[in-house]
Amino acid sequence: MNIAAVTGRYEGTIEMIDLEPPRSYRLIVEGRGKAGFINGTGAITLTAHEGGTQATVDGTVQVGGTIARVGQRLLGGVSKMMMDRFFTCLQKRLAQNQVCLDNVT
Repeated sequence: MNIAAVTGRYEGTIEMIDLEPPRSYRLIVEGRGKAGFINGTGAITLTAHEGGTQATVDGTVQVGGTIARVGQRLLGGVSKMMMDRFFTCLQKRLAQNQVCLDNVT
């Protein structure tokens, strides 16, 4: 994702806590870079839905520095786009693994 004023190298951590397989878990995200910081938490709940699995995501985020000043208007859209990208990739990976499992005899 390139947003001119906040593009750069960021370092951070993502920690999974409160794991309740296969139902839910929480994420704690912390990151820092020259353009500022981001801290967030997210709760992910998985439920059976119409022959598949529905993922419900609820979270909060705090940003500071240039990210907050310049990118504030864009964060909602960027967050949604990144979540969509994540779940699309996850769906593809799960489908690939299912094909592999289907071929096991």
